[in-house]
Amino acid sequence: MAEDKQKKLRLLAYWLFASVLIVFAAVTAYVYVWIRPLTGTIWMAIKAALPITLIVAVVAALLYVGYYFLIYKKG
Repeated sequence: MAEDKQKKLRLLAYWLFASVLIVFAAVTAYVYVWIRPLTGTIWMAIKAALPITLIVAVVAALLYVGYYFLIYKKG
């Protein structure tokens, strides 16, 4: 039973991490499309996308912690 819980937590961590990476790439690309004609650089796009990515990362961490306590309190 504990092994099943560990598998679920690892799977959730994988999906949350992948989601944060996808959000980072998508927001950075979107910002870069808009600032490129204004002589923007990729580093400016990364800097602009960082706050949104950090918010998503914090939400993902909170979801993981919440699921961790839910799964171990439940069983």
